[in-house]
Amino acid sequence: MKRFEGIFTVMLTTYDDYGNVDREAMREITDYLVESGVHGLVVLGSNGENPYLTHHHQKDVIDTVIDACAQRIPVIVGVNKRGTEPAVDMSRYAEEAGADGLLIALHRFYNLDEDAVYAFYEDVCGSVSLPVLFYNFPSNTGLALAPGSIARIAVIDNMVGAKETIFEVEEVRALVEATDEDFCVFTGMTFNLVETMAVGACGAICPVPNFIPEKTVELYEACRNGDAERAQELQKDVFSLAPLLASTPTPHAMQKEALRLLGHPVMTHVKGPLPRLTSEQAKLVRETLENAGLI
Repeated sequence: MKRFEGIFTVMLTTYDDYGNVDREAMREITDYLVESGVHGLVVLGSNGENPYLTHHHQKDVIDTVIDACAQRIPVIVGVNKRGTEPAVDMSRYAEEAGADGLLIALHRFYNLDEDAVYAFYEDVCGSVSLPVLFYNFPSNTGLALAPGSIARIAVIDNMVGAKETIFEVEEVRALVEATDEDFCVFTGMTFNLVETMAVGACGAICPVPNFIPEKTVELYEACRNGDAERAQELQKDVFSLAPLLASTPTPHAMQKEALRLLGHPVMTHVKGPLPRLTSEQAKLVRETLENAGLI
């Protein structure tokens, strides 16, 4: 039995005018997503600006969302540290705070070999009792592992799955085939959900459900139930939001503007050196939401 499956929303991290975590906004978004039917939440993912947050702010996000969620659905905490000890510290904090799982990435600074990467995951996983997902995002972390190498890491006791933020569907298939049937392989983008679920993915961990949670869940259900015609229709709806993610490598402020236009109490502040929202981007966000019939 897979530990996690379905649609997990990678939440944005919201701030007030002083640069602190806007806890009320985070609580409102948490309630909105839970009530919209998503299967889980991920905080401090790449969409949540994890690498640019202080430990204090990371802990604020963890505490706020776990408390607001109140065990209604699983909350997975992203851990994105370059060293083993910092990753262990944050993993233990998340566990003590009541997280349901961890999504652990390893940024490559030094040229680590596969044994060193395995040792990192073995040490971090061994420091907690929570289920852990491997985060495969080579374009951002610089760490590129073949499916067979990830499958080696998958045998660590509490390593229960992986998030595959890659475009190569055949690599997703290869990882599914190289791991046990209870190992949950998620796509990191809803744009290829139909294709990846067809080769064995168990859902998506992605930002799109921030804007269309019910429709994204419906897409997952159509894929799971084999309703190909409905899945293709819904996949087109999801594609219509591509500019919110694909028009820039750093779309965080654009996504916050989208949430603001959708009626959430969110400001577009981001943590430096992420770029602020431009007037051209604000126009694109509005046009994208209008074209999708959301505003």
